[in-house]
Amino acid sequence: MSLDLGPLLSPKSVAIVGASPREGVAAMRVRRNLRALEFSGPIHLVNPRYDEIGGQRCYPSLTALPATPDAVFVAIAAEHTVAAIEEAGRCGIRAAIVNASGFADSGADGEALQQRLREAAEHAGMAVCGPNNMGFINAHDHVCMWTAGRLPRINPGPAAVISQSGSVAIAISQDPRGLGLAYLITAGNEAVCTAADYLDAVVRDDRVRVVMLFLETIRNPQRFAEAAAEAARRGKRIIALKVGRTEGGRAAVAAHTGALSGEDAVYDAFFRRNGIVRADDIDEMVETAMLLSKYPVPPAKRQAIVVTVSGGEAALVDDLGADLGLEFARLGPATLAAMKPAFPAFSRPRNPVDAWGLGWDAERFKQIFHALLGEPEAGVIALAVDAPGGDGADGHVAVDMAAVAIAAAPTHDKKVLFINNTAPGGVNEAVRKAVDPHGIPYLLGMRPGLAAMARWLKLSPVPPVVEVPRIAVPPLHDLGETERMALVAQGGLTFVESVVAQDADDAVRIARRLGFPVVLKGVSAQLPHKTELGLVRLGIADEAGVRSAYGSLEAALHRHATGDAQAAVIVQPMVDGVQLLIGARNDLQFGSIIVVGLGGTLVEVMGETSLRIGPVDAAMAAEMLGETKAAALLAGTRGKGPFDREAAIRAIVALSRFACATTGQLAAIEINPLIVREAGQGAVGVDLVLEPAANPIPGSEA
Repeated sequence: MSLDLGPLLSPKSVAIVGASPREGVAAMRVRRNLRALEFSGPIHLVNPRYDEIGGQRCYPSLTALPATPDAVFVAIAAEHTVAAIEEAGRCGIRAAIVNASGFADSGADGEALQQRLREAAEHAGMAVCGPNNMGFINAHDHVCMWTAGRLPRINPGPAAVISQSGSVAIAISQDPRGLGLAYLITAGNEAVCTAADYLDAVVRDDRVRVVMLFLETIRNPQRFAEAAAEAARRGKRIIALKVGRTEGGRAAVAAHTGALSGEDAVYDAFFRRNGIVRADDIDEMVETAMLLSKYPVPPAKRQAIVVTVSGGEAALVDDLGADLGLEFARLGPATLAAMKPAFPAFSRPRNPVDAWGLGWDAERFKQIFHALLGEPEAGVIALAVDAPGGDGADGHVAVDMAAVAIAAAPTHDKKVLFINNTAPGGVNEAVRKAVDPHGIPYLLGMRPGLAAMARWLKLSPVPPVVEVPRIAVPPLHDLGETERMALVAQGGLTFVESVVAQDADDAVRIARRLGFPVVLKGVSAQLPHKTELGLVRLGIADEAGVRSAYGSLEAALHRHATGDAQAAVIVQPMVDGVQLLIGARNDLQFGSIIVVGLGGTLVEVMGETSLRIGPVDAAMAAEMLGETKAAALLAGTRGKGPFDREAAIRAIVALSRFACATTGQLAAIEINPLIVREAGQGAVGVDLVLEPAANPIPGSEA
C-alpha cells in the first residue's frame, strides 16, 4: 500500500491524544515543541478527563473535535492505542504518530498488538509513524511532533535524517556542525510507514539535498530501492549507517525493535547497487553529509592530493588513506619541478604533501598550491589543517590557505576541501566564514574527513534496472546432472563435457574418447557436496584406474543416495586453470545476490568472496574479481598464466542474468569450481548445484 505522507510530515492542523496538566508527559512536550518551532496551525488537545488544560480547551475524543485535523499524536499506553487509531480512522484522519513502546519491541504479545495496529491503520488508509519512537521534526514547515524534553536549536537546511534509533536522532539533532536540518524522523518499529517510505517522501522535497539514515534493518528492500532510484534521478545523495555487523550487534537490534538485521554483506551489496554511501559511525556519516551537500558529484579524476604542514601528519594521512582505500595521485615531474623552489634543496616532496618546506609562508604555499593544480591525475585537493575552534595552533595558516584556494578557484576545475586534523576543538570560525560562501566543504577530524572523501571518490552512477527474460525451470528432481548443466547453459554459461557412464566398461569407452587424464564423479541431487563423501576422483590416467574409480563411486552412491533415480557416475576430461566459485542466491526481498570468490577447497580456506545485487554487467563483474585474490591468480603467478579473465567475467555476467531469470523458481545456484583456463581458452564449469525455491512462484514447477 502506497501512502500519502503529506498529512503526516506536513500537517496544517494536529490533535494530541493523551494531553495532561502534567507538563512533563510526552503529549505536553509535543505541544510545547510545536509552539517553540512556531507551528501556525490549530493544536487540539484530547483527553476525556479534562475540560481544559492550561487555559486551552480539551476535548473528550477525536470525534468531538470541531474540525478534522491532518494528523494526530497518540501519547497513551500501548494497550489503548489501537482504539485511538480506529477512532481516528472513523473521523477521516489520515496520519498518526504513535509514541508508546510495548509493541513488537516487547515480545509475542506486543507483536500481536502491533499487528492489530497495522490492520487498523491499513483499514483507514492511514500513514502511521512508529510505534516506539519520538516522532519527527519538519524544520522548514515548522512542524515539531517531537517528544524530547529539550528542543534543539533547529536551523533549516538541506539535510534530512531518518533514524530507527531515537537516541541517535537526538545526537544528530544538535547539529553542531551547522549542516542545517530539513527533516528529523524517528521510525521506531515501523508498523506501517518504513524508512523506505520516509526516504521516498524526503527526496521528493526540493529543499533536501542529502539524506542521512541510521538503520537497524530494512523491512521493505524493494520499496527502499525505488526510493533510492528516485533520489538518484533528482541528484540527491544518501548516506547510511547500518548497525548489526556483528553477532552481538544483531542481537541488540532484535532486542531494541523486534527487527532482524540481516546478513551484513548483503546490505553492503544492496547499498552499492542503489548508490547509497555506507558510513561506519555517526561522525563519518555527518562529515560525509557535509561533503556531499556541497559536492554531490565526485570529480572525473578519482585520485586525491592531501596537503598538510607536518611530516608526521602527512605520514598519518598516508596510513589512514591506505586503510580507507583512498587513492593518492602520484605527482608527476612537471608538478614536482613547479613545487621545487618552495622546498629545501634536500627535500623530496611527495603526496601527501608536507607544505611546511622552508617554514610557513603564504606566498610559498601559493606556489605549491598552483603547482598541484596542474597535476593531471588528481581531481581533488584536500587541505588538512590544525585550526581548532579556539583559534590556537595553526589557525592563521589555515586562513592563509583558504585565501589562496579561494583566489585560485576561477582558474581550475579541481574540487578543494578543508579537513581539521583533530575534532575536539571544533572548526575554526574564521576559516568557516571564508570558505562557506564559496561552497567549499570544511570537514572535522582527520579520519572521518578522509573516510568521507574516500567514499565520495568511489561513488558511481546507479546502474539502470535491467529486465531479464524469464527462463522456465522444470522440476529439478526430474533432471540429472548433465540436464541441469544444459539448463544453466541456456543462460550463456559453458560447462565441461560431462557424460553419464552406464557401467565400468562404458566409463572406459568414454574416457578413451575424452582422452586421459579424466575425472569421475558420483552425482546426486541429494548430495551437493561430493568431495566430503569421497565422490570425486581426479586425474585418472588409465583404464584400470577408471574401472576401480567407477566401482568405488557406484558403491558410495548406493550408500548415500538411496532412492535417487537420477544418481549416476559421470566422466569428465581433466581441466587445469584457476578455480573460481560463482554463485547466486535469489532473495525475494533483496533480489539476486551474486557471489564470486576463489573456488574449489579454497573457498573454505580463504573465506573471501565479493557480493553484488544482480544482474551485473562486465564492469561490475571485473570489480568483483578485483576484490578477491582471484585477480592476482588470473593475472598469472610462478610461470603460470595469464588466465582468461575476460571469459571469467563473461561467466559471472551470464550466471547473474540466469539467476535473475529464475527468481522465484531457484533459491540458489552455485558453480564450484568454474575453471578459468589460460588466456584465450575460456572458462568452464565442472560442478553445479541448483536449489529449488521453497515456495515457487505461480506457474513454476521447480
